[in-house]
Amino acid sequence: MARRPEPGEDLSSRTPMRADDDLFLVDLRRCIGCHACSVACKTAHDVPLGEFPLRVRWLPRPDGKTYAFVPVFSESRCGGDPESLSVGMDPACVRACPTDALVYGERDGSSIAPLLAQYETKPLDGPQATDLKKNVTYIGLAGFEGEQLHRGAALDPDDPDPIYEQR
Repeated sequence: MARRPEPGEDLSSRTPMRADDDLFLVDLRRCIGCHACSVACKTAHDVPLGEFPLRVRWLPRPDGKTYAFVPVFSESRCGGDPESLSVGMDPACVRACPTDALVYGERDGSSIAPLLAQYETKPLDGPQATDLKKNVTYIGLAGFEGEQLHRGAALDPDDPDPIYEQR
């Protein structure tokens, strides 16, 4: 569960989180593609229009009938949210996720280590991996052929508006 502030909580009493051995863990079985993470990131860090430190893409599942939503972090644009970490809170994207599909912590920490031990995880790789953040791994990615992310395409081919996500 994300570390969110309680109403009226004194954040100065929280221990700052370290970011030297950090990891974003994304559970593709939980992500519903709502883009709350992307919106929270842009809002928390006043990211200009046209820049996307975090985008939600999609992959056809191995069954060929359904899709998985995939939050994708940009290495060159995602700074990891040092403002939140300095007061012991998770990054804005993690706090905003309504399904707890995003988890952040130290690789050996209490929030990440049990999940890494329990589930098969792997980073995104392939031809689209040119600017992917290195400290992100995914639960539920195994079995996807080629891991080819789709961009700006309709989820429903019969949709009269073919734009799913603006570039």
